[in-house]
Amino acid sequence: MMRLSMLRSGPALTLLVLLFASPAIAETPYPEITYIVPGAVCRGTTTEVTVVARQARRGFDNASQVFFSGEGLRAEVLPREAKAPVERRKLKVTVDKTAAPGLREVRVATDAGISSIGELLVVDDPVIAEAAGAHATPATAQKVEVNRVIAGAIAVKEEVDCYRFHAKAGQEVTFSLMGQRLYFKRHYQEAGSSDPMLILADASGVELASNDDYYLGDPMLHHRFDKDGEYVIAVRDVDYGGAPHFTYSLAMTDRPFVTDVFPLAIPTTGPWTASATGFGLSDGPLQLTGLSNPSAPGPHVARLVANGRETNASTFEVTDLPILTEAEPNDDRHKATRVPRLGVMLSGRADRPNDVDHFAFDLKAKRPVRFEVKARRLGSSLDSFLRLLNEKGSAVASGDDTTRSRDAVLTFTPPADGRYTLEVRDLIYRGGPGFAYGIEAREDEPDFEVTCDDDRAGVGPGCAVPWFLRATRQAGFDGPIEVRVEGLPPGLSARPVTIPSTMTDGCLVLQAAPGAKPAAAPVKLIARASIKGLDGKTRQVEHRVQPLEELYMGGGGRSVWPVDTQFAQVVTRDDISSVRVTPATITLKPGQQVVLEVEITRRAPFNDRVTLDVKLQHLGSVFGNPLPPGVTFVESGSKTSLAPGESKGRIILKAAPDAKPIKDVTIAAVAYVSIDFVSKRAYASAPIPTSVAVHSR
Repeated sequence: MMRLSMLRSGPALTLLVLLFASPAIAETPYPEITYIVPGAVCRGTTTEVTVVARQARRGFDNASQVFFSGEGLRAEVLPREAKAPVERRKLKVTVDKTAAPGLREVRVATDAGISSIGELLVVDDPVIAEAAGAHATPATAQKVEVNRVIAGAIAVKEEVDCYRFHAKAGQEVTFSLMGQRLYFKRHYQEAGSSDPMLILADASGVELASNDDYYLGDPMLHHRFDKDGEYVIAVRDVDYGGAPHFTYSLAMTDRPFVTDVFPLAIPTTGPWTASATGFGLSDGPLQLTGLSNPSAPGPHVARLVANGRETNASTFEVTDLPILTEAEPNDDRHKATRVPRLGVMLSGRADRPNDVDHFAFDLKAKRPVRFEVKARRLGSSLDSFLRLLNEKGSAVASGDDTTRSRDAVLTFTPPADGRYTLEVRDLIYRGGPGFAYGIEAREDEPDFEVTCDDDRAGVGPGCAVPWFLRATRQAGFDGPIEVRVEGLPPGLSARPVTIPSTMTDGCLVLQAAPGAKPAAAPVKLIARASIKGLDGKTRQVEHRVQPLEELYMGGGGRSVWPVDTQFAQVVTRDDISSVRVTPATITLKPGQQVVLEVEITRRAPFNDRVTLDVKLQHLGSVFGNPLPPGVTFVESGSKTSLAPGESKGRIILKAAPDAKPIKDVTIAAVAYVSIDFVSKRAYASAPIPTSVAVHSR
């Protein structure tokens, strides 16, 4: 047996963080939320929390507003205490009783811009903040109660946090921790994340149970206590790592607790029921609560009712498609569940390791089909993999992860009429109650998706900021896509931009009026296109553009992550007040080049290096290129690096001899100011309509 007193191997060590040297230091970087303490708030309460930045220069001086994703939360920025560091700021957060539980995105607006994303967990039980001082042994453990949520942090290396509580004989308690799951949307990834584990012990420190990596990298354990007494639950990093941002929220509950639900897909109208595995649950289907009737299609959070008590929340995919549940046994294609038509939601589960499910379809020649899994995004453990088999059992198509999810997608155009079988499994053949899925099976209608890099813009009066767009067209759609902005605050404007049919990237420019007053607001980008469907009818299709947050990766790499919210703001503090370009419009003939004369105006006291470009790129990777096809940047003769004190540069563009005609593509001259090795702040000229003329013979 292991005793908790033996889990601590030495004194706490100071965390050392190695940073890359920055090529230039901006006077006004965006604020950055590294973590929030406490990291959980209870519904129906008002709580003080502290947002913490990685550096003082990325802090929250002059913070004015707080924004949350979803409904039911609001916050007041409290006055900064005397001598309090600017990288820490207190907020008074009020949570309505009706607010939905779960993680919420948090942003703080300052005079320099909207912050990167922090996350706050909305819970049902009272929140207990971790006490100051060491509580690493059963003798020094902090006293808590069951049916509470502990908000703490593994703040230094080798830290162990112990919490003492009383349990009765026969009482069953579930301990569920969220820690690593707080990391995915954090801007600064290079600092690393925690790998927390739980250890349950008796009052003397004798271990009773432990768990690691139940929900992705987060632990969960359940225990039935044999006798009344004092017990200890301990939290530590698996490798005894620690850092201030290794925050966690530990829920302790003796109420019914759901670990997995089935089915994941439910209809838009009731009645709603689901079977569940977990603890303290009654047999048979359980009623769902917390959904409006009807509910809009998409993911929704709901609770089950077991023995007259509500469970913890689960996520379901609400669909307006008919739902067809797999019929076992269907482990080989000869026993496949028959699907009478497309336009359905398939519901199933990999019930055990090596379970492979099959669904049979009669498909028509030249009618493209699409199968999209809804599983991991809903909390399922399934890492789905799809194959489509022909009548001979040979695979004709397969599908795995997309760029934004581990949920598989498979598309296929049958060359001939025939029976095809969809094969569904976990990538490495895992299975069990937590491996449920829904699969949207439909004809692959022409469609599109658009993303925006990035998720926030701070624009000074008289200046402009670029947002780079990227379109993914699907199922043969090859038309233009128009993107507009909705919800801009007063003083900001943005002309709609069109991504032509021959391009995938675009640039939307947000401009602030010269006299614009400080203001911030959540915005939505809407993409619109005319699409001819498989039925031959043309429809106007609109989708919300998916905002992407920049991530600073280990080793200085740059990545992006999809987020829920996007913001635009008129700021009063930045580095560049204007980017002016001559000529204001461009028309190139094939083989011709043009010189863009660029002049920037710096805002005092900024006087550091500036880089000019028309693209968004980092270390050779291009994240946005709005130049028309055949038009390229010419390095020879261009002057894109402006030394301290310099204000004038030039960008040379050239059309290839075979460049195709195109009209009024929106580009902008962009002045980049480096914030650190990865991040940079972008300032844009007014939109520059760019055309390639018809070649004259």
